Amino acid sequence: MTIPTPQRTENDAIIDALENLQEPDQLAPGYIYAFKLRDRVEIVDLADNQLAQPRRKTGTINVAEAASFAVYYRKHADDGTETYANIDADTITAVLNAHQATDGALFRDDTARWGDHRLILTLKRTPAWTQWLALNGKDLDQVGFAEFLEDHLPDVVLPSGADMLEMALKFQATSEASFSSAVVLQNGDRQLVYTDTTNARAGGGSVDIPKTFTIRLKPYEDALPIDITARFRYRVRGGRLTLGYLLDNPEERLRDAFRQVVASIEGDLEIPILHGVPAAATAPPSRIATTR
Repeated sequence: MTIPTPQRTENDAIIDALENLQEPDQLAPGYIYAFKLRDRVEIVDLADNQLAQPRRKTGTINVAEAASFAVYYRKHADDGTETYANIDADTITAVLNAHQATDGALFRDDTARWGDHRLILTLKRTPAWTQWLALNGKDLDQVGFAEFLEDHLPDVVLPSGADMLEMALKFQATSEASFSSAVVLQNGDRQLVYTDTTNARAGGGSVDIPKTFTIRLKPYEDALPIDITARFRYRVRGGRLTLGYLLDNPEERLRDAFRQVVASIEGDLEIPILHGVPAAATAPPSRIATTR
């Protein structure tokens, strides 16, 4: 015969609680306490958010301009702060609570710090730089190329904006013409010859394009403008003309601009900046106190 298991009541729970009643202990804020209650472990978390204020500064601050980087750096940096420039990620990172100097002593633990209070500047590339790079080395039809030039005339410094606009308008006007050949002029420029059969009277003409042109751009919002040379390129296939350009070493020019921003911050804050990536922050161990 099966003997039914007695059901526990609220009175039983109260009796058990009274039997196990102990004088309460005062727990120290900032610790995690664990104590065993029958078949389970209870956790009481009295971490930093229970303190009147944090024991130390932590967290990662992200800024988008050098001026903001300088403001936060001046407020929180100390003699142990280390700053790193990562040219591949467009970032400058200050580890505000990095390890402090050991002053020549090899075995000093009191100079180690957690490295988890960080300031990161992510340099923002300008829309103009991004747009010129997006079409670098690509072929466009006459209308598409002409519209791009019109939209970016303020970036062109040589030839003049008026000359580039005139060329763009001519490309738009001859979008239905048939191009047949190109002539290299004495100065190295090209003269594209076309035949226009869209009107009642057939006609033709030519469009002169420079061998190169120069644009002036700021690669980053915090960088100074730089001049970069672009080489015109064209292709004629079945009478259809496509146009494009090749920028002169844009990756290296971008790196030059990054170095210029780094040098500017070094001079402004009077600090050395290391080129590389800081080590990952060390996670502090959990402070767990167990009851007997």
